[in-house]
Amino acid sequence: MPRRFGPKDVAACGQCGSDQVHPNLLVMGPIAGIDSDSRSFVCRACGHVGLPIIFDTEGARAQFEREKRGIWESEAKSDRNELRAIPILPIQTDPLFPVKILDLLPLRVATVTGVRWDGARLTPTAYRASFQEYWDAIGGPRYNAARVYVVDLAGVNDGNPNFEVTRHLGKRCDVWLDAGGGEPEEVMDGYMLDVERVVAGTKTLSSPEAFAGLYALSTDVLPCIDWDGKVVWRAGHHGPVEVRDVVEGLRRIGFSSACVLDLRRLGTELGPDPAVLAMLEGLDLELYLGGGLQESDVLRLREQGFSGGLVDPFTPVIRDLLSKVTKAATAGADAPAKASRASPAPGSVPSSNGV
Repeated sequence: MPRRFGPKDVAACGQCGSDQVHPNLLVMGPIAGIDSDSRSFVCRACGHVGLPIIFDTEGARAQFEREKRGIWESEAKSDRNELRAIPILPIQTDPLFPVKILDLLPLRVATVTGVRWDGARLTPTAYRASFQEYWDAIGGPRYNAARVYVVDLAGVNDGNPNFEVTRHLGKRCDVWLDAGGGEPEEVMDGYMLDVERVVAGTKTLSSPEAFAGLYALSTDVLPCIDWDGKVVWRAGHHGPVEVRDVVEGLRRIGFSSACVLDLRRLGTELGPDPAVLAMLEGLDLELYLGGGLQESDVLRLREQGFSGGLVDPFTPVIRDLLSKVTKAATAGADAPAKASRASPAPGSVPSSNGV
């Protein structure tokens, strides 16, 4: 049995029925804070330690939890077409010690970090939280994230994805994974991790022809158009600079959906740029927009025909939930200040060194 349960399974505590069951993480191990006892899970709701019960659907699990509480009536069905916010999770792996032990055991811990675009690469900010803390916040009943957009910063920036860490993250929910990769075969390596979709961003690809190669390998690949005033391609390479031209090319290849990531606004919480919304209007593709979004912005995107929204890693909602789980490890940095939601003048979007 290759794994205990995966993204499509619904796990519940056998004692209280809660879905807040997590692997019982080891204090020491090949990846401290990530590796776990293969036969032990802990419930964050009641503290019970043991094997979880697996259900086929979330509805069945929720009914089991209600029955554990003595409530036998079924819950009213929710709207299956409800548009959900998809949090962006930039993952950084930091050594627990400055040197490797015997060069054989690279002890690392995964953190979700704030991120900004510096014109050439995604730069982590000082504000961050451990992945476990972050997941406890967004995976709980108040936020109930069903899908996350994971960005492996080592893979995207340096072409060196941390698959030994990210392979564990896909066990929690559906994952869209951007692990970088300059060639189609490198991008497709992400499917070894049993994620829902692998993301292929223009910032790591050399040309639109790479998308044709990816589509030939899998029609489930999710293209991401990285934009900072023009479409960003891998350093030293050139391609179409207009978003509409790239979208049209993707449609001709056969793609039915794509992401557009406004790199200038990523991490700013300024909301979507009205000019970008106008630029994307009328495009015949299922589009997911990201860059500066908060949860309230996603609801408005639906009214404008978008399929979904990618929200910034540390929105006020997520920071509030984190504060109730445990204090985020900020490495001396304060939480990002809540940005004004007024549309900024051209050139006034904060740079990677701004606040």
